[in-house]
Amino acid sequence: MAAHPLAERAGFLYNIHMDILRNNTLNTVVRLLCLAAVIAMIIIGLTVYRANWPELLLFIAFAVVYIQLPGQLMLKLAGFRAAHLSTLLAAGFFAGWAWVTLQYFLTELIHTNLLLYAAGPVCTAVYLVMVAKNRRRQGSFPFRFRPNRLSTAFCLFVTLGFLYAMLETQYLYLSPEIDEFISMNPDKGFHIGLINSLSHGYPLECPWFSGLYFNYHVFTELLYSVPVRLFGLTADVALLTCGPFMTVYAIGVSMYALFREMCAKARRAGLYCLTVLLSNIFIARGIDISLAFLFIFRNENTAGYGVSCTLVLVILIREWYRAFSSEGTSSWRQLLLVIAVLMLVTGIKGPFGIVMLGAVWGTFALGLILRKVPFRVVLPIILMTAGFLLVYMTVLGSKGQGTTGQSLFALATIINITFYKGPLVALMKSIGLPLIIRYAVLLAVFTVFLLTVFFVPFVIGYIRELFLVLTGKRDYDFTRITVYAASLIGFIALMVLNYHGHSQVYFGFVTVFFAPLIAFWFFEDMEDNRGVLMKLVRGFFILTLILTSIGLFSHLGSLFSSAKDASDPGADASRYKSLSHDEYEAMRWIDGNTPKDALLATDRYYSLPLDEYDYTDRWHNRFFLYSDYSNRICYLAGCGYNLPASEVDRLAERIALNDQLYDRNDPGRGDLARKLGIDYVVVSRDFTDAGDLSSEDYHLCFSNRDIDVYEIR
Repeated sequence: MAAHPLAERAGFLYNIHMDILRNNTLNTVVRLLCLAAVIAMIIIGLTVYRANWPELLLFIAFAVVYIQLPGQLMLKLAGFRAAHLSTLLAAGFFAGWAWVTLQYFLTELIHTNLLLYAAGPVCTAVYLVMVAKNRRRQGSFPFRFRPNRLSTAFCLFVTLGFLYAMLETQYLYLSPEIDEFISMNPDKGFHIGLINSLSHGYPLECPWFSGLYFNYHVFTELLYSVPVRLFGLTADVALLTCGPFMTVYAIGVSMYALFREMCAKARRAGLYCLTVLLSNIFIARGIDISLAFLFIFRNENTAGYGVSCTLVLVILIREWYRAFSSEGTSSWRQLLLVIAVLMLVTGIKGPFGIVMLGAVWGTFALGLILRKVPFRVVLPIILMTAGFLLVYMTVLGSKGQGTTGQSLFALATIINITFYKGPLVALMKSIGLPLIIRYAVLLAVFTVFLLTVFFVPFVIGYIRELFLVLTGKRDYDFTRITVYAASLIGFIALMVLNYHGHSQVYFGFVTVFFAPLIAFWFFEDMEDNRGVLMKLVRGFFILTLILTSIGLFSHLGSLFSSAKDASDPGADASRYKSLSHDEYEAMRWIDGNTPKDALLATDRYYSLPLDEYDYTDRWHNRFFLYSDYSNRICYLAGCGYNLPASEVDRLAERIALNDQLYDRNDPGRGDLARKLGIDYVVVSRDFTDAGDLSSEDYHLCFSNRDIDVYEIR
């Protein structure tokens, strides 16, 4: 039977692509262009957007001395051996992060910063001495970095990823010292507040309600808070200037290491990374916008670090299980490393930890049924579970836990974030399809848009692998089965759970980022297959990759436009989504002229005017902008994030009381302020027409065009 012309054309394009990659001259040119592009982006950040370069260099030094090199020492002590430098860097980075996290909590117990100050440099010095001794003994370093051997595809991947990260963070942020407005995603302001608060200690007391504590996936903010705490680094610089650099580094080395370690064709790791980026995975909000990339490269809610840590965890599980199976002496030390990184990923993003632990248990159970896994592995898995629960129940699940959803089939909820739901549902209703069929169609379409170019090879590869393992035609690979199990668990959790607002999408991210690995396994296994079906699968893969690449680049074009507007002082900045220079000036005044434990009443809710504010809307209740910069506790400025929906009456009562503080015709407002323990009342003139509140009880102590601050006597 003759091959389909489309499949033949796709195969021809693939061969041309491989020929281009083999051209060393072209590779050198591309590498140089990538280097030039990265340097240009850094220069633009330092000049046009005025990034604070001394603090950036300080943060890089912190990352090297306190995270990366101590992490390498942890790997050596655990007996971990890497086949490639990328694996060593990726595993060492997250091992070092786990070590800093432990130091932070120990510091809170002993009430001195000495451990935080000293542990990083001491571990770095010990590691460098060990490396020097090893070099004298062996005559060379175990790894040598040769830039000319860098994969061209990987260089393109890093450059595009860095561009995306910079456009979504640093290039949308302007310091108030150089512009009238702070242009910043409000969600970043929320995390800045967490960083500042953690730099002053743990736990995070809820800034709105006494006796409640803020629970969140705070291990990223905790890491950022250490240089803020020790060296005076400012939280906004750490998150918005240093963040893109560390995000791309973590994603780059972890993804490259995963493909090198887990794929048969290690030399293709860079190409695999680039393919994942160009696939524009999880297109949901628009035909050209990937929700996954929004959360990964902008690192929204630290999801980028969560994904990277999960990829590294897979590599560590494989190395531990190899040592355990061979009864090597390092297996228990490597188990400690696995537990530490599992606890870390749980603290960075809880859903990732849940999925990975569930996958390990599922792999163990299936292995027992097939008699491929010894029962004695149950003890290490129980220890992993204990480590997970220690973080999940104490850090993420302590008293005052935030709003959670109900466990129910949540397909309709998760589909709401997609751009096609409305038209598709309308079409199906118009032709009279029953409800159950409409749900099935929505599920199928959502799955296609979830996995984009990997949908077909992922589904075929998954079914094929299951058949081969169950029939005994393929060995039971513990780590490989864990990846398959995690993909399935992540997808089911995405569809079934209503975890916490939109946070259930993070369960799906595990599936999204393991789907490429499973697809590449399938392609490698079937590389010699020249059948019509495989040609059609490859053809579909390449053609859809072209379409998603076009969508990605068109989206980058819109980001360039947004970045240009942010750098233009004359641009029409929204007063409701940015922070003015005068507001920032007021925060600086509060920081320098009021007690650290002052309680402030504020009238700003998620940068919304009061007539638009809805206290039952979770998204209006996220931010306490003033405490972000001043580290003060705000009585009301986005209150309610930590309260369950059942307590909206309590929230409404607080808002009503807060409004009385701004009523100049209420003679009892001074008594009310003192009863509530309010020290200062902050008026945002753009949002509240309060007039002059000065009285015997209210003393005007600061005023500019936007802000009045009254001290309660």
